[in-house]
Amino acid sequence: MAFSNFKNVKQVIKQYPLKIRQKRFLPNVLVELPEWFMENIDFSLDTQAVGENEFFFRESFIFPFLQQTWKRHRQGLKLWSHQMLAYDDKLQGEPDYFVSSWRDEVIEKLVNIPLLAVVEAKKQDFEEGWGQCLAEMIACQKINQDDNLTVYGIVSTGLVWEFGKLETNIFTKHPLSYSISEPQKVFGNLDFIFAECEKQVENH
Repeated sequence: MAFSNFKNVKQVIKQYPLKIRQKRFLPNVLVELPEWFMENIDFSLDTQAVGENEFFFRESFIFPFLQQTWKRHRQGLKLWSHQMLAYDDKLQGEPDYFVSSWRDEVIEKLVNIPLLAVVEAKKQDFEEGWGQCLAEMIACQKINQDDNLTVYGIVSTGLVWEFGKLETNIFTKHPLSYSISEPQKVFGNLDFIFAECEKQVENH
């Protein structure tokens, strides 16, 4: 069963019981972005056509924000794009993006300690996006075999970003959405989550 077969959070928790809550966990922090980065984002915003496909938003907005954040935390983290992630036959597939720990030396597993799953909300469908993302977060948690590790999740259209986290058996959804009309807030949230992932890798 692929991650994309999960269509909403209710379907996920029916198979993998969890407690769900809404609670703010992101700091209200602004992080400045380079001028060249903002020029690229503005260019994509100004040149998008009506009816652009999902790849345009993924490549023009989601990946650039993730990559720019990764640059600040690349010592211990790796950003993966469409890389196979599998726990078992039910929890497997290729997430749009995910972040794991990273070491340069030879290791037993290519993907080690996945801590963040990122899903594009196709057709602006956040309900299905979170169903898929939560399934990916559960897979990460089970692969890690350590309930003390927090796994984060992001669902985004590229223009709007939502955030969540999975701690033991509690899925927490941050109640606020963020728009790239305020790019410093989006980047601040991403930087915070990457930093939290990096801390967990260092302490593991």
